[in-house]
Amino acid sequence: MENQTNNNIRPSWDEFWFTLALFYSTRGTCNRLRAACLLIDKNNRLVGAGYNGSLPGHPHCDEVGHLMVDGHCIRTLHAEVNAILHSTGDLEGATAYILGTPCIDCVRKLLAKKVKTIIFTRDYDNQARGGEYILELVKTSGAEIKRMDIDFHKTLAKETAILAGPGGAFFDPDIQLAMYWQRREDEK
Repeated sequence: MENQTNNNIRPSWDEFWFTLALFYSTRGTCNRLRAACLLIDKNNRLVGAGYNGSLPGHPHCDEVGHLMVDGHCIRTLHAEVNAILHSTGDLEGATAYILGTPCIDCVRKLLAKKVKTIIFTRDYDNQARGGEYILELVKTSGAEIKRMDIDFHKTLAKETAILAGPGGAFFDPDIQLAMYWQRREDEK
């Protein structure tokens, strides 16, 4: 019975993948947008991940400033490009979980790799350089793009509660034992 209760509080797959993307974005090196992209195959397995970052061995925006051209920083590779470059499997039919609206260049690259679903969770103005054609491009490719609202505070609280429970990384048996004895005292 206890396992059923724990299963009911588990994060949904969307919450799980977006939480992982959130943490992945902390490795980003351009503070204009802490972005990440996870590529999940048809079998719900992680096959690629990336964040906004400079080329290996190159200076980071966070260290030397942005390299701006036409209002866009071009010092970094976008999260989607890094996820594709570092993918380990076939992306046909995959889902891309992205923090921030993808630009048209990244959408084209995802579609070229046969990614079927693109889900993003916060708006970022990507209307420059043809961004107004993203929906048409996705539709013509037979794919889907959608925005999903994720309450990261609520999701992280749920996941932290799981980790604080039995078997979790934050579980402290001494605290649990003290709480047990306190409840027994309160019941008297």
